[in-house]
Amino acid sequence: MKITLIGYMGSGKSSLGKKLSKKLNFIFYDLDYIISETYGVSISSLFKEKGESFFRRIEHLMLKKILKKNHSYILSVGGGTPCYHQNIHFMNKHSKTIYLKANTHTLFNRLILEKEKRPLISHLSKKELFRFIMKHLLKRIPFYEKASIRIEVHNKKYKNDVIKEIINSIHIIS
Repeated sequence: MKITLIGYMGSGKSSLGKKLSKKLNFIFYDLDYIISETYGVSISSLFKEKGESFFRRIEHLMLKKILKKNHSYILSVGGGTPCYHQNIHFMNKHSKTIYLKANTHTLFNRLILEKEKRPLISHLSKKELFRFIMKHLLKRIPFYEKASIRIEVHNKKYKNDVIKEIINSIHIIS
């Protein structure tokens, strides 16, 4: 089984993906990490040096390469990945997509704590960060909602609760 986790930054794609892969004994892939390792620079550096258009093209190519693998895995993709180059349709065709759905307040509360680690938002004030999340989330929700499964993460206290819900959901759909 191939599972792709999608959602806005701060929704828990990477951290939940790692835990889920251990629980299911699947390989874990993080698309941003793979791109970063392949090009030897951070995602933010790629954006700055080569531009978003270049980044989205290589992101699409790497995504296709991973999705065509024949073994079971968990794949975490960047928050914008589903929104470009028909990626959401490709992910749905080749994997079970799971949208980790978090509301604006939850995302804000998580991202304000991680702000310094995220170059895209590190320079924003609290007010600017909240507006940034609202604006981008509004644009991305239509893509995220095309996922096979939607899991609300904003009302869950523990990651293990989300993991259990994901496992139950994939067994129901299988």
